[in-house]
Amino acid sequence: MYVYSFLVSCHQVSLFCPVNMTTKKNRNFYNPSSILFFVLTLLSTSFLNLCRVNPKFDTSISVNALETSGKLPLNSGDSHYVSPNGSDNNPGTKDKPWKTISYAVSEKSLVKPGQTILVQPGTYTELITLDKSGNSESGNITLKANGKVILRDPDSVNGGFGEGVIQSNGRGYWVIDGFRIEKTSWAGISLRNANNITVKNNHTYETGAPGIIIMPGNYYDGGDLEVTSKDIKVLNNTVERANWRWQGNSSTVGTQEALSIWGVNGFEVANNTLTEGNREGIDIKVGSRNGSVHNNKVTGAAKISGTPKGYNGGAAIYIDGNRASIFNIDIYNNTVFRNTADAIVIADEVPNQGDVSNIRVYNNVIYGNGRLGVNGGHGILVGRNVRNVEIVNNTFAKNVQAISIDGAYYTGGYKPHHILVRNNIFADSTYRNGYIQDVKNLTWDHNLFTDKFASLYEGGSGVENSTVWNNTKVRSIGFVNLNGNDFRLASGSLAIDVGSSELAVYAKFDKNGVQRNRGTGIDIGAYEY
Repeated sequence: MYVYSFLVSCHQVSLFCPVNMTTKKNRNFYNPSSILFFVLTLLSTSFLNLCRVNPKFDTSISVNALETSGKLPLNSGDSHYVSPNGSDNNPGTKDKPWKTISYAVSEKSLVKPGQTILVQPGTYTELITLDKSGNSESGNITLKANGKVILRDPDSVNGGFGEGVIQSNGRGYWVIDGFRIEKTSWAGISLRNANNITVKNNHTYETGAPGIIIMPGNYYDGGDLEVTSKDIKVLNNTVERANWRWQGNSSTVGTQEALSIWGVNGFEVANNTLTEGNREGIDIKVGSRNGSVHNNKVTGAAKISGTPKGYNGGAAIYIDGNRASIFNIDIYNNTVFRNTADAIVIADEVPNQGDVSNIRVYNNVIYGNGRLGVNGGHGILVGRNVRNVEIVNNTFAKNVQAISIDGAYYTGGYKPHHILVRNNIFADSTYRNGYIQDVKNLTWDHNLFTDKFASLYEGGSGVENSTVWNNTKVRSIGFVNLNGNDFRLASGSLAIDVGSSELAVYAKFDKNGVQRNRGTGIDIGAYEY
């Protein structure tokens, strides 16, 4: 159980005198009702002036709340503005913006569902707590950087577990768009018990812990009760140097992963770039389900965790069963390269609470991962308490080892079972092609290996009902440029037209969106020639 420490900015509420100081001239101006209206207008004007100068009245009333014409302030459409040169006593217009983002997202501000907060260029040093929500009827609230906006932690050293420079608890229907968040004590963006939130186009840099994390608020005892968020999108962000304060196993700061989806039902993690994290990269964990991880680039993960200073591991993409069941996840079109340890791992760390099932891995290009003699360096690893996994039409090249299906990886639970490995390229591994142990109902067909090693894979004990057929070893795959890491198929490649046509609908198109089976058969690997 953890104690949370959050800084919430407090501001006075600007009060507005509901006075209309305009009159409309017409031909009936001198009738009795017009005279009465004129008198009431003079009295109202006098009262407003009294509000401004009489010390007996509340001096927190904002003089700027009314335009010089006397009309209520008008925003440009449904937008509100924040600027370093503004004031939180302003009405939040483009000409009279608020000063702090904290005020703009607070319950006190005028922002309503369906409206946008445009943050003007500058550097803002504050913790920003989303204090209201949009809704399905009126729409999202959008918090958008209107130019180059840098957000910094007021205290980059002391920050509690779960804290983020942008943070929320129990809020929904937000879009967080376009910020650079740097040098934080814990996370860059931390959303707890969230729903219907999109995080896009942000760049987190040297965050103490995750760059972006979706997580429970305060329940960590497992089961479906730990699935506390839903309908989350994390799109087109850059997460650079996450967990930068974590310096090894003895470190007590910088926990979690670079981009964490924790206890989320319904998610999309797409088109993000992750570079130079000290621990794992993208982690889908603890009951997260019904989602996808696609078109991401992950490189430089596990810079420390993948070494003896850490724990000689740390996946770039981790489907992490841990205290709750994880299921129905697609991992596709990702490029995972030059990470310190493993590329993709599908495993269950706490097998007595749920399991991992119905995972589809396809059209990924995975190369250059691991350090020989230091860690496993798997292109993909499937561990214990995992079932119904399909690994189809991926390209693995130059990893320490391409693939392992290993029921001895973690203890407890059941052997991994109903695992399909089809139409993959396993090329130029440095230690071995792969390893198979303690698995049942494994189907392994139409895969293409380079011939550096005598065996397609090394085998341990406990393999039941394994079907291995029509796999081929070749001298060279025939990539466009192996040394330049261009793994498209060149003319004459031995991967062309030799794959299995038994493909699910999800794999009918290749990594570039090209329909498969354009020739006389299906090509092997992530790309169709």
